[in-house]
Amino acid sequence: MVEIRAFKGIVYNWENMDAVDPVLAPPYDVINPDQQEALYQKSPINVVRLILGKQFAEDNDQNNRYTRSAADLAQWMEQGTLKPFPLSALYVYSQEYDIEGARLNRIGFICRLKLEEYGKGQVFPHERTLSGPKTDRLNLTRACRMNFSQIFGLYEDPQLALDKLLEEQMKKAPPAVEAEQDGVIHRMWPVSDPDFITKAQSFMADKDMVIADGHHRYETALNYRNERRQQEGGAAGEYDCALVFLSNTHGQGFTVLPTHRFVLKSDISADEALKTLASDFEISDMLQVSQEEAAGFMARLKEAGKEAVAYGMYTGKGAMRLLKLKKDAPLPNPPGSDRIDMLRKLDVTILQELILTKALDITREKVEAGGHIYYTIHAADAMKKVDEGTAKIAFLMNPTGIDQVMDIARGGGTMPQKSTYFYPKLISGLVFNPL
Repeated sequence: MVEIRAFKGIVYNWENMDAVDPVLAPPYDVINPDQQEALYQKSPINVVRLILGKQFAEDNDQNNRYTRSAADLAQWMEQGTLKPFPLSALYVYSQEYDIEGARLNRIGFICRLKLEEYGKGQVFPHERTLSGPKTDRLNLTRACRMNFSQIFGLYEDPQLALDKLLEEQMKKAPPAVEAEQDGVIHRMWPVSDPDFITKAQSFMADKDMVIADGHHRYETALNYRNERRQQEGGAAGEYDCALVFLSNTHGQGFTVLPTHRFVLKSDISADEALKTLASDFEISDMLQVSQEEAAGFMARLKEAGKEAVAYGMYTGKGAMRLLKLKKDAPLPNPPGSDRIDMLRKLDVTILQELILTKALDITREKVEAGGHIYYTIHAADAMKKVDEGTAKIAFLMNPTGIDQVMDIARGGGTMPQKSTYFYPKLISGLVFNPL
């Protein structure tokens, strides 16, 4: 079962703030150095100082980004900048945004989730993780004893039963927090009504949860729990739970974007790669597509993807080719495909095995080692990197279907890195979970 709990979260003292936007930030793992500096300048109490503090050459075991985060946290609590919410609550959270000409509103709620080991309960990953980010997040958790960022969890509710309960709560009062960042309006309502909490807990009890974003955070939470249990003689504690945002995959505001790839280095030229690709793909004549015309090409790629797995291959100076997988092309056999056949049919799997590995000699191991491939959700940006000479080739993609994500995860499979981009990203700074 998925066990969720209401909790007294740590929140900013909203009542004493003129605006909430200056203290919020994107998730730590999408903040680059320039954005980090801008957030530092935005407010002396911006949450970036807690989730992704600066590093300095003179840092040591006693003075580093983690100890400074802990010191800022303690000072902000003492000053009343941060405070415990007075009642145990679930925190209803909505994100209103525009996409492809439509105005959408994704809704869900933030809660504590009782941690389960993968394979022993109803929590499922869909991607593999790397050790470096987990070490970083574990060091921060040890220093601060706090979850600052939500794990993004998915559940299925075709009847929208829980969505209707959430919408009822949203209509009862103005949001406690409302802020706009990057065109997305974030709103949050702490709800302490016992009847609502009980209904939400009962509803989730027999559901599966698939991790959308935050695999490193979830596994860090497991490691921290095990560490604390050992220290506390196996006693239960707040460290048995993690901070999670739950949202319905059938909700009106649910969007998955494609993650395009551009090749930074390969010893094989684009012309050589095309010769290899011809055995597995129908390759269009060269199309002239400018960066400004990227959106139009993506619409064409979407239509092509209804018939077969399809990609855009961009080699610079407007040169674009449409690749469509041949009906008789042999599907790859990635790890886990002996149990989950759908893994063989994923756009991201076919790209990795039949294009990157077979045609460009960029194996999974090379991708995971870094330096060969980079990613963007913006097709025009991928094309720009090629035009500038930063990248050799860009591959434009269709998004992974959410049904594919859910089925593969529940089957015990994992997808290649950057298989999904759930939009919009969750904001940091709404509510923290004390451990």
